[in-house]
Amino acid sequence: MSVFGYLDRFSFKPGDEVACRFTSAGPVTADLVRLIHGDASPAGPGFRSEEIRAVPPVTAAGGEQPIHPGSFLRAEEVVPAGTAAVRLSVLAWPALPAAGTPQGLLSLTTADGSAVLSLALDETGHPHLRTGDGATAARLGRPLLKRRWYRLTATANQDSAELTAVPLDPVPGDEEPGRAVGPGLSLAGASGAVAAAVAALPRPIGCYHGKLERPEVRDGTGLTLASWAFEREMTGDRAIDVSGREKHGWLVNAPARAMTGPGWTGQTLDWRTAPEQYGAVHFHGDDLADAGWAAGALLRLPSDLRSGIYAVRLRSGGHTDHIPFAVRATGKPADVAFLLPTFTYLAYANEQTGDPAVMTHPLDVALREHPGFGKSLYDRHLDGSGICHSTALRPILTLRPDYRHWHYDAPRHFGADLYLADWLEHAGVEFDVLTDHDLHAEGAAAIEGYQVVLTGSHPEYHSSATLDALHGHVRAGRCLMYLGGNGFYWVTSSRPARPEIIEVRRSSGVRSWETAPGEGHHASTGEPGGLWRHRGRSPNALTGVGMAAHGWSERGRGYLRTPASRDPRWAWVFDGIAEDVLGDFGLVMNGASGDELDRCDPALGSPPHTVVLATSQPHDENYHQAVEDVMEIRPGLSGPGNPAVRSDLVLVEHTSGGAVFSAGSIAFLGSLSHNRYRNPVSRLIANVLDNFRGRGR
Repeated sequence: MSVFGYLDRFSFKPGDEVACRFTSAGPVTADLVRLIHGDASPAGPGFRSEEIRAVPPVTAAGGEQPIHPGSFLRAEEVVPAGTAAVRLSVLAWPALPAAGTPQGLLSLTTADGSAVLSLALDETGHPHLRTGDGATAARLGRPLLKRRWYRLTATANQDSAELTAVPLDPVPGDEEPGRAVGPGLSLAGASGAVAAAVAALPRPIGCYHGKLERPEVRDGTGLTLASWAFEREMTGDRAIDVSGREKHGWLVNAPARAMTGPGWTGQTLDWRTAPEQYGAVHFHGDDLADAGWAAGALLRLPSDLRSGIYAVRLRSGGHTDHIPFAVRATGKPADVAFLLPTFTYLAYANEQTGDPAVMTHPLDVALREHPGFGKSLYDRHLDGSGICHSTALRPILTLRPDYRHWHYDAPRHFGADLYLADWLEHAGVEFDVLTDHDLHAEGAAAIEGYQVVLTGSHPEYHSSATLDALHGHVRAGRCLMYLGGNGFYWVTSSRPARPEIIEVRRSSGVRSWETAPGEGHHASTGEPGGLWRHRGRSPNALTGVGMAAHGWSERGRGYLRTPASRDPRWAWVFDGIAEDVLGDFGLVMNGASGDELDRCDPALGSPPHTVVLATSQPHDENYHQAVEDVMEIRPGLSGPGNPAVRSDLVLVEHTSGGAVFSAGSIAFLGSLSHNRYRNPVSRLIANVLDNFRGRGR
């Protein structure tokens, strides 16, 4: 592909200007389309979009724009002019000492970021003192060990240079301090300082993989020129200088903060109670907060543009890239709001956890060809640590209407959520669109006035603010339709100053990596991460169901109606439905119950009045119970022999008059368009939505 782009946020309002940033091999045409259906499968409606002709296309020259990943600290005017001698020191915990490229630990730079003198690791993990042109002035004869703490110190003046490394917790073979000396060095031009990189121009060069704590610069008299205390102002990007000279720096590209340092005792797991034990920052050579591209096209949204799901369509060299976003309502709201799970989109952004042999979609191939676009919260950094930050300010190729997931060659996440947009369009239901980011920023005000809130297929990631708003919505007598699976699962946060970045710390639950001991609290808010269930806010309490199992096979399952569904009180749910089995068909694995599944479980918080209307037929051996439910490993945990491996379709009525309907399966929305929308799943959703809308009239 020859064109990729991104926007600076996920939602806009009519009249807003949309700035599109892109890279291309040639000229680009940008225009606006409304997205309706993304799945091109011949078994469904096919790809559907509508050109918005009120927005004239824009033609731009295009051109390639680079991405410079890698986190580092940068501070300016640290070294006074004329300084002839310095002492650099830092605590270091290298996670990938022999990276094959130099890794800067603490460097002095010119005003423009060029290196003057660097305390660094060489290609093989040996500490060395290097000059601005890359020459080695002093080098230790022993490399640093992986994931061990050291105190490194370097002194340099015009007569000599010296380098030492002292292990803080010695092990046999590494118990003695290392020392090397070299010739004198010039500090001419030294002004700023960089930690975790050799230089910054402003792009980082020679990025470091590992933790650093308390980088410090002194002059030849012992005066502290700067000493950065990473335990200060933990929730932001500023690195506080405690020397008294106020040479504060900035942490670029969102390294991981609230990391345990060498002084961590294990007596606390919360950095807020002992911040001095959390003075380390974990830097990564592949961190990314902002691609930093210049805007190549500006599109002005019409002032009367209806709320919906739109995309900037980029076309260049025979290739097309759709960059989705929501347009929110500004006038009187509709009865129905579609809440796009943008936190989940970010969590899975550019996921690359699958086997390349099966990840053959052109967008997956493009991701491997453009590693600078970054990975997902399911992937790992180059040094093996889990990725805990994801940013919207980069091309997200998995966030495309036509992307097909390698699990089962069908849409997942955004593409699957368009199944609902298409169904609403077909049914003639007027609806507005907003995002998790909107709900997080505005709380209950974002959904005030909406009688029914609809979720997407996989609203897995939520914050305290979004959960509070949705619980309040139902308590106020309004309704929620949870039309997916594995929802409301992971604690998610973001800082007010950086809403484009989300943070997740993983522990327990279905996970591809786990936070290190003591590092489970979010840096952005201080709250404990992990599963909402383990903070007393299980998804069951809101929706009646919660994560039960997951698996991927060639065929999903339908839901079998329960005896409780025959109660006359629920006849309205099944009006016009003669079938006992609902959804043994669909565009995702040929069944409405599939992928990740949720079940009703009073022990996990499902309200006692939750009505299970239907439950999925037995799943095959590819489905396994969620690990947080498993107390011990034993036979019978997979689908055929485990009754806990199922999805439940439930209704929860509340005394407020509000209600929640839950589908309990990621694959559910893929069944809506079957047989040209004439099917029991489509009819059931229409029945519930009509009833819920009517309660507000």
